[in-house]
Amino acid sequence: VYSSYKSHELCYAVSDHPDRDFAYKGVLVSNGDIGLNGRTEPVNVLGNNHGGLVEADGKLYIFYHRQTHGTEYSRQGCAEQVFLQEDGTIPQAEITSCGLNGGPLAAKGSYPAAIACRLTDPTTKAVIDYGDPDMQRQIQIRASEDGKTQRIVNIGDGSCVGYKYFSFNGKETLTLSVCGDFKGTVMVSADENGGTVMGSADISGGDSVCIPLSAGAGTHALYLFFKGTGSLSLDSLCFS
Repeated sequence: VYSSYKSHELCYAVSDHPDRDFAYKGVLVSNGDIGLNGRTEPVNVLGNNHGGLVEADGKLYIFYHRQTHGTEYSRQGCAEQVFLQEDGTIPQAEITSCGLNGGPLAAKGSYPAAIACRLTDPTTKAVIDYGDPDMQRQIQIRASEDGKTQRIVNIGDGSCVGYKYFSFNGKETLTLSVCGDFKGTVMVSADENGGTVMGSADISGGDSVCIPLSAGAGTHALYLFFKGTGSLSLDSLCFS
């Protein structure tokens, strides 16, 4: 398992020998989901990627990382389950918010915002260039002032924060713990294109936004779409 020249992906090769004759087999994970189902645009800030395969309790996981703080030297460790096929290949994993949970997260209680698996804004690029000033200004995960928690910062007009997946009972209210000078709206959708609206609310600074959700019972993704002016930080999301 190795980081390819594209840097954001972990690939794998196989051989009958430990030191020669390796044959390329494909991509295990991209920290922007590039290549998954033909995707060409990233769902997250791209950066270098390292990790490896681990078998635990009969299941196979790919451990990898994505970037925080606008630098490739600050990283968030992640893991996804992968599946070994009968022909010996492993299809590319989808990056999610579930990690080692073994399934969708329950849509109840509180979760840190930083488990988001989608962070995009109008400056998100399909290339890695830490010399680009946008890398410092764009939406990203950063430590809080006391260094004890992680939050999503630089949320602005056109930003999208996404989570996959939650198990809903169909009667949830979503509360976002936010701060900043952002004034506008947040729309909640079950799909990445915003086609299935679950709820919306106005934002005018403050420290929390409550959004009654109309999601049906079942497993859904959760995408937050922001429109307005100013900048926002998101600390956590809570279901009740």
